[in-house]
Amino acid sequence: MTVAAALLLYVVGVLAIGPKLLTHITADAGAPRLAIAAWTTAVLTVIACSIAAIAMLLIEAAGHWDSPDALLVSCLERLRAILVGHAGWPARIVATVALAIAAGSLVAVAMRLGRALRSMRTHTFAHADAVRLVGRSYGNDVVVIDASEAAAYCVAGRPPAIVVTTAALAALDQTQLAAVVAHERAHLDGRHAYVVAAARGLTAALPRCGLVASAASQISSLLEMCADDAAARRHGRQPLLAGLLTLSGAATPAHGMAAANIAVLARAERLSDPPRRFARIQSQITLSGAVAAMAATPLAIVTLSLSGVLICIA
Repeated sequence: MTVAAALLLYVVGVLAIGPKLLTHITADAGAPRLAIAAWTTAVLTVIACSIAAIAMLLIEAAGHWDSPDALLVSCLERLRAILVGHAGWPARIVATVALAIAAGSLVAVAMRLGRALRSMRTHTFAHADAVRLVGRSYGNDVVVIDASEAAAYCVAGRPPAIVVTTAALAALDQTQLAAVVAHERAHLDGRHAYVVAAARGLTAALPRCGLVASAASQISSLLEMCADDAAARRHGRQPLLAGLLTLSGAATPAHGMAAANIAVLARAERLSDPPRRFARIQSQITLSGAVAAMAATPLAIVTLSLSGVLICIA
């Protein structure tokens, strides 16, 4: 089957070179949002193409149950013929099972993602309520709690909360504190906790897929850099860098997002020596091209198959 083979070739190619290539082209972190889009596109297209290709292979095998030398112009026409029973009941059963497997795979992944998001939501909402009970308000969404360890983190909730310990208040000056709070507020405004939860859910659903594991790790770091950029635009890079180094190593809840617990060294280097304008433009062009290529390739395969250029071959 030409279409399925093309889709599988795309999947194998992305799985083989995707993690290293994407890590390389996102290493300078010149465009963290586009880098997140590139990792997300790679993961989603690999999952979609894998399920589609496997389903098509099973359907084609069923369709040629009694006529292995048959040549079909359209996989969609063959599928319709199988489902209405023109190829006999064995082929119809196999095709139905293939569709059920494809649909079941999508449902299984969706359920894992749903459970991860529900778990994150339950824990973070409960934590936000708890810190508001034991802490004291320090502005609209900032809550101060008594603790000997300097830490600052955010948790989603209704309303969400940015948690700052008394030790952090003592260690940071006003400018540094404002930069750290702006970093956490950027996480809340961007709903970054949900993105991280979804990435972790996919990793749990596909534990043996190196691309998914790499994407989850890289996306977490890139989200921190997005929040860094938002805070630096308002309060400057140096106050944020000083606050980041002051709070580095602090423990945070499993479902919280902290300013100083992910990729601290890389982010500190990026804040102290930010990418130059030309480097940022180069990164934007490269990443835009990567996203476009990954999104366009499966679409091109499907378009060619529908137009008859790619045909299903036994």
